[in-house]
Amino acid sequence: RQAKQSRTQNPESNTQNPPIDACRGEPQRTQQETVALARNSQETGAGVTSTRRTMSALAMISSGRVAGNIRPISRLLNAPFVHVDRNRPIAIGFPACIHTRGLSSPTNKYVVVNTVGADRPGIVKDITSIVVQLGGNIGESRSQLLGGHFSSLLLVEICSTNIHVLREKLQTIADLDISCFDAVDPQRVEVRPKIGFSGNFKLSGADNPGIVHKLTSCFTKYSLNIESMSTTHEEAPFGGTLLFKMNGNAVAYEPLPSSFDWKKIRADIIELGEGLNCDIDFKPDPEAKTPP
Repeated sequence: RQAKQSRTQNPESNTQNPPIDACRGEPQRTQQETVALARNSQETGAGVTSTRRTMSALAMISSGRVAGNIRPISRLLNAPFVHVDRNRPIAIGFPACIHTRGLSSPTNKYVVVNTVGADRPGIVKDITSIVVQLGGNIGESRSQLLGGHFSSLLLVEICSTNIHVLREKLQTIADLDISCFDAVDPQRVEVRPKIGFSGNFKLSGADNPGIVHKLTSCFTKYSLNIESMSTTHEEAPFGGTLLFKMNGNAVAYEPLPSSFDWKKIRADIIELGEGLNCDIDFKPDPEAKTPP
C-alpha cells in the first residue's frame, strides 16, 4: 500500500526503465537508431564501433555461437555494425588457418627429387629455393658432374599437401629434367634387409671395354649388391696412357648362406683382374661387422 501511494505521489518513477542490452551493457536501441548509428560510424570513422564489432565477432567465436560456413570472418569484421540477437547463432566462414575443433597438422612425407641437365651456375639454388618456399627440408643428397651434365638426388621431407605443388614448380625450371618419386621415412621404416656382409673393392688398370660389366657380374654370382660405386680416368704415373680406376662397396643381406666365404670371392675377383690386366682387391669393410 505504501509502494502504491509512493507511485501515485511520484508519477515520474512509474516509468519503466528501457531494456538493457546484456551483450553490450547499453539500453537497447530501436531499428532506426541502430541504422543511424551505423551510418554515422561509416561517415565519421569512429574507432569505438570498429572495436566493438571486432570484440563482438571474437566473443561469438570463443563462446561457440558460430555455425555454418557462409560469410568470411573478414567480411563480418568489415561490415557496418548492426546489433544482432545474442541468442541466435551467426553463420561465419573461417579461413583455412583458423581451427575451431582442435589443432591438427598434415603428415610430412618424403620425396626423392632426381635432377639431370646441362651444367650451369645456380641449379642447386633454383631447386632448393622452391623446397624452402614450400616448407620442405633436404636430408641426404648426392650430386655429380658427368660429361658436362649435372645430376643430383635429393631426399626431401615436405608436408603431404605440398607435394603436388612441389612437382609443378620444379617443372618450371628451364633446361632441367626433374622427376619426383615417393620415398619412405628413413628413420621409421627399415628400407632394406639387415646387412650380413659389407666389403670394399678397388680396381686400377688399363681400360678395357666391358670391365665394369665383368666385375659386377662376379658380384652378382655371389648375390652381392652394389651399394656405391665410382669410376674415373687418370693419367698413368709413367707414360701417356690412361688408367681406369673403380672404387665401391658391395654388400650381402641376411640370412647369409652357410657356404658364404668372402675369401673365396676375393680369390675369384683377383683371378678376374689378372685376365683383364688390372689390379683388383676385395676386403671386408673395417667399419662393418663381417663374418670370419
